Amino acid sequence: MSISVSTLRAFVPAVIAGAALILNGCADATTQDDVSDARENLQEEQQDVAEARDEAQEEMADARDEGQEVTAAKPVTEDEALDSQQDIAETRQDNAAAIAEEQADVAHAQAELKTEEQRLAATQARDAYVKDVEKHLADIETKIDQMETEADNASDADQTAINTRIEALQAQHDRAESALSDLKDADLAGWENHKQHVRVALQELDSNVNNVR
Repeated sequence: MSISVSTLRAFVPAVIAGAALILNGCADATTQDDVSDARENLQEEQQDVAEARDEAQEEMADARDEGQEVTAAKPVTEDEALDSQQDIAETRQDNAAAIAEEQADVAHAQAELKTEEQRLAATQARDAYVKDVEKHLADIETKIDQMETEADNASDADQTAINTRIEALQAQHDRAESALSDLKDADLAGWENHKQHVRVALQELDSNVNNVR
């Protein structure tokens, strides 16, 4: 008796949901939990392959036993012998297809895990960069605040000069913040394309900060 693929466990693809997580104000991120979920999914798919192989062995044994019963119970015609052989061949084919399907699931899960690991590494690198730039901008903002205090205590002539420098620095600070904001809004795969804009804005800002006084 032939056993169809439909008797085996149905194929249920695992879908890894992308978490819309906000880290350091960044719109696109992958967490360690995402990687753990992908790794767990891979382990489940690998277990499914093992189970499919076990089921295949059991069904092949049943098919062979049934064929032996047919030949042992009575004289067997050529057609009956061919039917028995065909049942075994079909069972073997169905089982091979089921195992191949499970192995395809494993390959897909492996690719998903690799993608999540790469995205996690990119997330960590980007977030570390954002944190450093934000601290740098905060330090410069503190210097600007100090200059404002200096302007308040200066004479009218000096106050005008200091305020002019403050306005220039604040404008450059705002441009650097805008460049960083664009980087944080970018897709994770393309965040490094924005690093040069941030770097240039910071270089211009730092140059003017160092020239103050």
